[in-house]
Amino acid sequence: MVEPGPLIARPEPARRVTPAGRAHRLSRRRMLGSAVATAGLAALSQGARTVRSAPTRQTSPGSGVVGATLVEPPVLRSADGHLDVALEAQFGPAMIGGRAVTTYTYNGHAPGPTLRLQPGDSLGVTLTNQMDQPTNLHTHGLHVSPAGNSDNVFVHVMPGETFAYEYAIPPDNTSGLYIPGLYWYHPHLHGYSSDQVSGGMAGALIVEGALDALPGIRDVPERVLVIQATQFDADGVMISFPKMDVIDIFVNGQIHPAMEIAPGETQRWRIINASSFTFLNLALDGHQLHQIASDANPLREVRSRDQILLATGERIEVLIQGGPEGVYALQSLPWGADLEFQAQPALPIASLISSGPAVTPEPLPTTLIPFEDLRQAMIDKRRELIFSEEMKPFEVLINSHTFDEDRIDQTVKLGATEEWLLRNTSPDWHPFHIHVNDFQVIEINGESVDAYSWEDTTPIPAFGEVLIRSRFLDFPGKFVYHCHLLDHEDQGMMGVVEVVE
Repeated sequence: MVEPGPLIARPEPARRVTPAGRAHRLSRRRMLGSAVATAGLAALSQGARTVRSAPTRQTSPGSGVVGATLVEPPVLRSADGHLDVALEAQFGPAMIGGRAVTTYTYNGHAPGPTLRLQPGDSLGVTLTNQMDQPTNLHTHGLHVSPAGNSDNVFVHVMPGETFAYEYAIPPDNTSGLYIPGLYWYHPHLHGYSSDQVSGGMAGALIVEGALDALPGIRDVPERVLVIQATQFDADGVMISFPKMDVIDIFVNGQIHPAMEIAPGETQRWRIINASSFTFLNLALDGHQLHQIASDANPLREVRSRDQILLATGERIEVLIQGGPEGVYALQSLPWGADLEFQAQPALPIASLISSGPAVTPEPLPTTLIPFEDLRQAMIDKRRELIFSEEMKPFEVLINSHTFDEDRIDQTVKLGATEEWLLRNTSPDWHPFHIHVNDFQVIEINGESVDAYSWEDTTPIPAFGEVLIRSRFLDFPGKFVYHCHLLDHEDQGMMGVVEVVE
């Protein structure tokens, strides 16, 4: 049993943002809005989809901004088939980016500890709410039960309460699924998710498996990068709605951390976009990103990329091979130049320092782990979900409704294979995420996609559409699908699906 961290004095109440306040802010700036993104869509190189990326950039190493050496979050590992974790949800003092701040954390740290498990393990999380607002816990991407005290986002843990979660990680190849991979945990209480996640309440969750044992991947140094975007005011208090041009990007709670690599050395980076609203157009100067996984799903083969667009909630795993001696910038490149509200400038993330004796690069793997291609599957039902927005007052809707946890929006038969058309009639990109069951992207804006894997989060382009197919396997019960721009989720861009036997 992992003992909880030390208790701190009860902090001052968090600055609550009311639904009316959120609506005012969103109608003023529309949070993450965009005009029609034809250029952005053409260059979209995100997740495991086959799309065009920018040509390799011939960038020389430069000094850039080099901060302190990257520190990994503490790691808690399962033993004898079980891991027990104690998390305290707090709003109070913490050290982030080298300064004292007041923000949302687990156990006083942002991000929270990294949880490492094996297929077939059980995970127990005792969540104690030390805040003045309700919260809960979601294990993003895990194929586990949505009922009871498992991945049940309808649970409300009120101030002062403690709730015991218990997750049964399926054995690998359950229903033919690959279970191991990179997941993450974070709050998911409607109306409160955005501030709590932005403040720092998130952590990595890794299930180890067959991908880790493949030649060219096993035994290479591994890094976990939990990337969060937020901003603090002059007094160090988290700002609920920061401006994109002054946003701070934190990696494992650090600003511009430095990572070391030897010329020719291969490293494995597990990367989580754990922000509430920021897209990451990832690129590493002078290097390619050799992608091996997306959203906890191994790719069928390695994809060598120059840049990868990572929407909020998405994860990737890449192999990096050190370039010549020098300092290289890991950054989010400018994205969405044609977008009205959603355009993002270049955002510095970290630095990679290549130094020391050169080593001969190990051969990269080629074939990885195959997945079942659902393009040839028999479809039991087809559905259409329309993501839309209204102004005056500002509303974000799915099929003309805002979220109601007591309303069932979709009823699905356990074991069914379904095709969903996700249609976006708004000028905002909406990262679509569904709990429990992953999906395969079949088409983007009517063009076929040769997918490299399944995924659990994918962005729907402004005024565009994405066709997905999914199998609803193993677990009956209620769970949700939603936009993973968490202010949109909090405003009601979320629906309920119930899987019935």
